Amino acid sequence: MRHASHIAPEQKLIAIAETMLQRVAPRCKHFEQCGGCQLQDLSYPHQLTAKKAMLLDVLHAANVSSVPEVEVSSASPWEYRNRIRLRIQANEVGYSRRSSNEFLAIEECPIASPLLIRMALALRDVVREGKASFPERAAAVELFTDAEEQFVQMSMHVDVTVADISRDAPAQLRKLSDALSAEFPQLIGAGLSAAAPDTSQSKRVQATQRVEIARWGKPQLQYGVAGHEYHVTRGAFFQVNRFLTAEMVHRVVGHRSGRLAYDLFAGAGLFSVALAERFEQVIAVEIGEPAVSDLKAHLALLGPQHQVVHATTQDFLQHLSQRPDLVVADPPRAGIALAALRALARLGSPELVYVSCDAGTFARDAKTLEDSGYTMASLDLLDLFPQTFHTETIAMFQRA
Repeated sequence: MRHASHIAPEQKLIAIAETMLQRVAPRCKHFEQCGGCQLQDLSYPHQLTAKKAMLLDVLHAANVSSVPEVEVSSASPWEYRNRIRLRIQANEVGYSRRSSNEFLAIEECPIASPLLIRMALALRDVVREGKASFPERAAAVELFTDAEEQFVQMSMHVDVTVADISRDAPAQLRKLSDALSAEFPQLIGAGLSAAAPDTSQSKRVQATQRVEIARWGKPQLQYGVAGHEYHVTRGAFFQVNRFLTAEMVHRVVGHRSGRLAYDLFAGAGLFSVALAERFEQVIAVEIGEPAVSDLKAHLALLGPQHQVVHATTQDFLQHLSQRPDLVVADPPRAGIALAALRALARLGSPELVYVSCDAGTFARDAKTLEDSGYTMASLDLLDLFPQTFHTETIAMFQRA
């Protein structure tokens, strides 16, 4: 796949020969050092233009023929992230330097919720001042808040397995949480997790398998979206842009209704809950914990006819024969496995809404769906990740 050259993530600026009119001064002093943002020196209207051009470029390169007019939705390009994950090194917090794994200590992050970055820096200061210490072998801290910044959950990660964790680490987490909550009462819960490797899996998969071995406060955070209340367990996936989540639900669900809807890669149920109000039955499919538990709790409140299937999407689709009125799919960056796409094509749902956070895999899967008899009827670009080259697309496919 080729990308528009002005936002290609693999390219590196060598020198500026002539300043283009769209160029602006970056807001963050860490820009060009930090690996998080790539577009802060491009005016925001031109960021949107560039992302739209990139999306169309990638779709055309994949030979997708049914590409409708792209609708672009955006909100504030700053202070939008409801979740940040920072590395810990000695008594510092930070991110990785651009194009490397080298640690970069930070003093600001203008794309993060203001509350979260203040808390991250306060956490660092608590340790610097000797009021508490990071748990031994602490490698990262994640902070997650709701859209209104009323509540915060903190997750600490140590770079050891459960068997090797220090006996002092749980007490260190609790003391650190007590110290931080004295300054920030929004902190309602914290957890400490260690790796629990499964030797039957690859090393990359092992690194993502973690067990929470110590807790402080509440395990969940209440998050309101478009009139619905979600109880999100610490560590569960949730959309990252606190200004556009409601718009995202509207674009996916809209005024659609019917007898049966499938919500694939359902997470904690962001779309499932809204779908359950408009469809007689929703079957939501999710493999990851703790999202599955949250999903079950959310749908249980809406009636026993709505079901949660704890399985991979591919396994769920292999032996189905009942055709749904609507399929919603929100896969990770890797997209949908080819076998699952073929199974979806065999089901023949009249409408399929595909939510994607990666233009390349979306284009690949769009081509497969098109070859299977689907036509892309609408295409929305939601700028969930301003100042970065990442895009979020919502495409509605209809059976041709």
